[in-house]
Amino acid sequence: MLKRKLIITNNLAFPAIILVALIIRIFSSLVIFANGKVSFIGYDSFYHMRRIIDATYNFPNYLTFDSYLNYPFGFELGWPPLYDLMAAFLALILGGGSPDIHTIEVAGALLPFFLGVLTLIPVYVVASTIFEKRTALFSAGVLALLPVHVSVSRVGAVDHHVAEILFSTTAFAFFMLSLKHARVVDLSISDIKRVLNRTVAKPLIYAICSGIVLSLSVFTWLGSPIFIGLIGLYAIVQFTLDLKENRSSQYLITSGITTYLTTLILVAPVCIASIRPGFEVSAGFLSWFHVFYITFLLVFFVILGSLSHIVYLKKFKWWYYPASVVVLVAGGTTALSMFSSEFYHNMLSALVYLGGGGDILGTIVEAQPLFHNPDGEFTLVPLLGSFTLLFLTAFTGFSFMVRNTIKGYCTPEAVFFVVWTMVVGFLMLSQRRFTYLFSINVSILTGYFIMVFPGVSKLGILGMVANAGQKQKNWQIASIVFVLCILIFPAVAQSVSVVNNPSVVPSDWQESLIWLESNTPQTSYYLNPVEKPEYGVMSWWDYGNWIVYLSHRPVVTNNFQAGVGDAARFFLSTDESDANIILEARNVRYVVTDINMVKGKFRNIVQLAGEDYLSYYTNPATKMELGTKTLIVENDRFRNTVLTKLHVFDGDMLGNLRLIYESSTTKTQNPEVKYVKIFEFVEGAKITGFAAPHQTVYAVTNVISNRGRVFEYHNIAIANETGWYELTVSYSTVDVPYDTRAVTPYLIGTEKSDVVVEVSISEDDVVNGKEIWVDLV
Repeated sequence: MLKRKLIITNNLAFPAIILVALIIRIFSSLVIFANGKVSFIGYDSFYHMRRIIDATYNFPNYLTFDSYLNYPFGFELGWPPLYDLMAAFLALILGGGSPDIHTIEVAGALLPFFLGVLTLIPVYVVASTIFEKRTALFSAGVLALLPVHVSVSRVGAVDHHVAEILFSTTAFAFFMLSLKHARVVDLSISDIKRVLNRTVAKPLIYAICSGIVLSLSVFTWLGSPIFIGLIGLYAIVQFTLDLKENRSSQYLITSGITTYLTTLILVAPVCIASIRPGFEVSAGFLSWFHVFYITFLLVFFVILGSLSHIVYLKKFKWWYYPASVVVLVAGGTTALSMFSSEFYHNMLSALVYLGGGGDILGTIVEAQPLFHNPDGEFTLVPLLGSFTLLFLTAFTGFSFMVRNTIKGYCTPEAVFFVVWTMVVGFLMLSQRRFTYLFSINVSILTGYFIMVFPGVSKLGILGMVANAGQKQKNWQIASIVFVLCILIFPAVAQSVSVVNNPSVVPSDWQESLIWLESNTPQTSYYLNPVEKPEYGVMSWWDYGNWIVYLSHRPVVTNNFQAGVGDAARFFLSTDESDANIILEARNVRYVVTDINMVKGKFRNIVQLAGEDYLSYYTNPATKMELGTKTLIVENDRFRNTVLTKLHVFDGDMLGNLRLIYESSTTKTQNPEVKYVKIFEFVEGAKITGFAAPHQTVYAVTNVISNRGRVFEYHNIAIANETGWYELTVSYSTVDVPYDTRAVTPYLIGTEKSDVVVEVSISEDDVVNGKEIWVDLV
């Protein structure tokens, strides 16, 4: 009776885990679907939604070029299309073939939720293939609650990361099943002729399925070649272990070749059809690169397998094999660099990118090394935020598996999982954002740890063995307390925090971008971005996707970072004429800034402009009661940047940029600075005339913002040796079209003269750069 109850309990456990995963991930919908609107999480979600809308209306075609990015030049999109096409297909289903924008947005918000929950299935398969079903249940349970996986699979997280996890885990699950069944029947290449035999067909079908899903991964994420290459890396390790134990590796040769060949057959026609001029062998686009790469791995795998078989048949010493592989890899790499330099450099660039190299990646927080903060200091925050204390159990479980692998106790499937963990772990150490990929490994390793932890292995899934002795029961109770209190509760608390506080667009940004859309001239080609629109918007790259999606306006730079150099140089300019040259070259009409650009993001702006961050600050030592404290204080170079003049000083001392809107939230006092500000680039009215030679001429007026904040705007010019001067002002005092406006006429004068002239400036004067003559002598 007890055994029957435990079986029923275990059978109900996986559906219960699925239900828990559904419930916790759907909590974010309370924010995402609030007030009858659909919000999205982060930055990239908004560009995915732009592509999803386009794909829905043009299915199965998708956006490959966008004139609203890198304005005015446009941008060739390298993102593979599958994730966006899946969301578009879901939208078409939900909308009965003709969905409106709201339905498409709902579909986009829900897709990561569905894909995230589906990932529990391959996790269960992987864990049960390596270990057994109870470990698989624990592994799936951990993934259901793991904060980093919840983060990328909650409602509203419209990004392909969750699809990367699903496809890579599923592909590896099929490959491991192929290894397991091929090893059991000692499958070889010659057995393929008996493909109708069930024992032969089963591992081959699994290998084919692995190749199919790997192909889907290629069509989803540009980094997917790392998953394909991982199988080749594993093969080197497994061939070596098999030779050391004097075992044939025919099963691995058959499974590997079948997987690679299937992947190549499916990837090649799609990539060849997707080739674009100028990107024929680019790793950043679906291209010949992927065809060459998979072909190279297939040939390499055949050579590895053949070499292994020769060493096995000839009874050579096992270490001959890894030594030969080292020589083979070195020779192959050299030959590749000599005879196919373009492919070689693309592959090298891809590896550098995945490893976190490059100036731009160095400024992206999520691309920082796992244990380093932006200042280069050691930190555990990303690790704890992603996994809580479960990283400790995962590390312990991994140590057990490595020990068993070294001693030869592990099956080929377990060895594959060890290699998989090491490769993805390296990616995570290089770039903290890859913690989401490592979530699978942490879940399975933690499930393994729970099962080998004293007392836990004797538990039913939801209860203790009834006939256990008192001492055993005490161990079991202690194990439950440890698992729940030390491991599970912190993970649950962190996941609940993740879904209750989704990083949607701040309200100040939302209201500002809605205002920008409603109060500035509409630009053309938004839904068909093949032609150049009328003007662009300058902001920092983080906000580009928000501006495109919420304001329907082109941007100089966005999260693809094209145009980021011009943006950085513009914001750091200390000479207005240099800044204007950039705006004119980019045909910019509006500039959007926020307080974070002046504070936290300023370091990144400086770095991408190729400047020294510390040159914008001084470090005075302030005396304290218990010693001195070194402060970082902005210096004149910081205060003279266009960014500071705009966001802190409202365009004061600038003649061609004027504040036209600011958001409601005040972020600092003295001076009072709002969260988000929008500026217009104008010709500026030219006030010119004669004053005393070499005198400083000023123009000053009072401006009231749309929030009722009053500030003083002025600009200056120095008269030449003849007394002639010209200064430019950006605010009109008559016929102002915005709520932010000058409320007093300009006062024009010089520092050493009592002559002051009152002047009114019309909107036409400012917009068309008209000249107003004012003599001060």
